[in-house]
Amino acid sequence: MPNIIDNSNWKKPAEGRYKCNIDASFSRHLNKVGIGICLRDDTRTFILAKANWISPLREVHIGEALGLLSALEWVHDLNLGPIDFEMDAKKVVDNNFLSTKHDGTEF
Repeated sequence: MPNIIDNSNWKKPAEGRYKCNIDASFSRHLNKVGIGICLRDDTRTFILAKANWISPLREVHIGEALGLLSALEWVHDLNLGPIDFEMDAKKVVDNNFLSTKHDGTEF
């Protein structure tokens, strides 16, 4: 088996915090959005993970936003905190968290 090199640049949270990575996948064949959530601590130790499906298939930015909502609900139910959330959904982050005009009507 060949060696696998991990070139990702995972940034750890501040000491005493958790990091929650969220990603969504989209299947036209299944007509669903897949959500993957992973929690690690400040030493990069795996804590918990969760995966779920949302039906029907949605636009990418909607599916990514639903992934964030799913993660927020999950960590709230787990009573964990404080947590840093990370996702690769630029439109969701830029338009709804970094923008001065907060229009969530699309979601």
